[in-house]
Amino acid sequence: MYAAVRFSLLFGIACMTMVVLTHIAEAFGMFPGMGWGLPNSAGHYLDLMSALLGCVLLPIGIIGILMMRRQNSN
Repeated sequence: MYAAVRFSLLFGIACMTMVVLTHIAEAFGMFPGMGWGLPNSAGHYLDLMSALLGCVLLPIGIIGILMMRRQNSN
């Protein structure tokens, strides 16, 4: 259980980092083939999926770790 919670937290952090990196790449015009800013481009879907996964997995990981700490303190 602990490994799953830690993986969720780590993967959530990685996804949110990917969101930040995609916005930096878009701002500086890196990798123009990704089609940054276009609605049906690879860059759009990379950013969208990273944001969705990060917003789901990060809180799950945080809540899981807090619950495990509370359980271990009793």
